Amino acid sequence: MNDRHQGGGTAHTENSDHELLKAWNDLATGLTAQLSRMRDESDHLIVELPDGDDGETRPYAQFAGFGPGMVRAELSGNAYLGPAYVLSDEWCESLVSMGWSGNEEGEPNWYVERPVADAKNIAALVVAALRLAFGVAHPQLLTYRAWGRNAGGATELGLSASEDVPVEQPSEPMVLQPEDREDLLAMIRMTLHVKLDEEPTVDDDGDVVLTHLDQPVWVRAREDMPAVEIFARVVHAVHSRRAAAVEIGILNRDHPLVKWSMQERAVWQHIVIPALPFVPGHLDAMVDVFLATMTVTRNDLALRVGGRVA
Repeated sequence: MNDRHQGGGTAHTENSDHELLKAWNDLATGLTAQLSRMRDESDHLIVELPDGDDGETRPYAQFAGFGPGMVRAELSGNAYLGPAYVLSDEWCESLVSMGWSGNEEGEPNWYVERPVADAKNIAALVVAALRLAFGVAHPQLLTYRAWGRNAGGATELGLSASEDVPVEQPSEPMVLQPEDREDLLAMIRMTLHVKLDEEPTVDDDGDVVLTHLDQPVWVRAREDMPAVEIFARVVHAVHSRRAAAVEIGILNRDHPLVKWSMQERAVWQHIVIPALPFVPGHLDAMVDVFLATMTVTRNDLALRVGGRVA
């Protein structure tokens, strides 16, 4: 890795970041509206990745009204998912930290139970889990089923009904098993080639170099563990290391997946993704998360610590 701009095409323009975030926000808004209507015990909703010809159950979220003004939201637990979609221990810990319970013998699905008035927070929890933990790359890959007194409102989700979508076998493996670091590097390059629709730039260390906000972002296979790391020097020439430590602590508290650290007078942003097995959809989604987070935090961080953007 060289600490300089590496040239090459832009990994994701700010417009594409914005469009993807808007699509997920639109789903969260539609889900909030529908959950707010689910005040009858007959009301049910399922949002899902349609099952393929492989017969494996894919990630889903399901909702039911119960009691006086309550909604139960569930996510597919590992007991029901096909092997290709089972969550790692790290992702299970992340869901627990987000507020989910279950995924155990007595409660095989993940679940939360909240008042209907808390529909916005329920929707946010579900969207975060589908996008981050399960690696759904875009909400339009999801479909829905709804029944009950208020089922008609589910059209506001902006998704296709499950019965209207033909089931197709995926054209590429969902899970890969790298034999060594070189194999993992090849999988990273393949995934980003598909994502960018062009051959990614690779530096002298073998790291893939993306460009975002006119600066390099590196994607590498770690040498000390089977994992992929995305990282960038987001701020340098920090004026106050003490102030930077405080700001980094706040960012690390507020962002459970993305982390920041200081090296000398520079602040680095990074994500580590387990890669045994390697799931292309996880890398695809986490690149989006990393770049979107960088977009909304970098300049403000530089201002607060008296530094300059990289």
